[in-house]
Amino acid sequence: MELAPHDLLEISDSSDLVIHSPMPDWVKTSLDRAPFVVVRRARAPKNQIAVGIRGKQRNQRFAAFLPKSQFIRKITPEQLTENQRWKQHHRYKKVQAFICLNSIDRLLQHYQFLWGPTGSVGFELASGKETVTPESDIDLIIRTPHRLEKNLAQSILLEFQKSEVRIDVQMETPVGAVNLFEYGKAIREPVLVKTQNGPLLIENPWILNEVDN
Repeated sequence: MELAPHDLLEISDSSDLVIHSPMPDWVKTSLDRAPFVVVRRARAPKNQIAVGIRGKQRNQRFAAFLPKSQFIRKITPEQLTENQRWKQHHRYKKVQAFICLNSIDRLLQHYQFLWGPTGSVGFELASGKETVTPESDIDLIIRTPHRLEKNLAQSILLEFQKSEVRIDVQMETPVGAVNLFEYGKAIREPVLVKTQNGPLLIENPWILNEVDN
């Protein structure tokens, strides 16, 4: 099964994880509450997946690995936007971040982008556990297999700036993730790309041979 950064994986137990550093107490508590890990953009040993666990606090993030056979199901960001699934969520109309997904969906559907929420919004929609707060941003990915023109990026940014909630967008290119704001505002390349090899400055993140993946 193909996996990508930001996919959420449901697991059975924290004992399924492969860890190489002491595990904080909050990790098990978090997984007992919502047994989901997120695929990280990092190299992993053979037959393992690089994953991360999130806690209640913004600074509570823990890196681990998971055997490829040890998850129950995966949920992609795009699956969370199918049929505007957030409208069936029990906190829809109670939390501004979920309400804002309506206008985001209209805009990105207009430009025919595949997209999905990540971060706390995506985690809550996938797990059903309340993680979004009034201070939470909306984190999104949009799939951009082909080069996105700067003028279109700037138009999208202008629309997002009208939102009542701050929106942070990562473009998923063939090489890695590019921040939409940084890309739209940059006068010239190279751009900063998050890759499996770490952050790199790359002239064209839509050309695979720009970096040794």
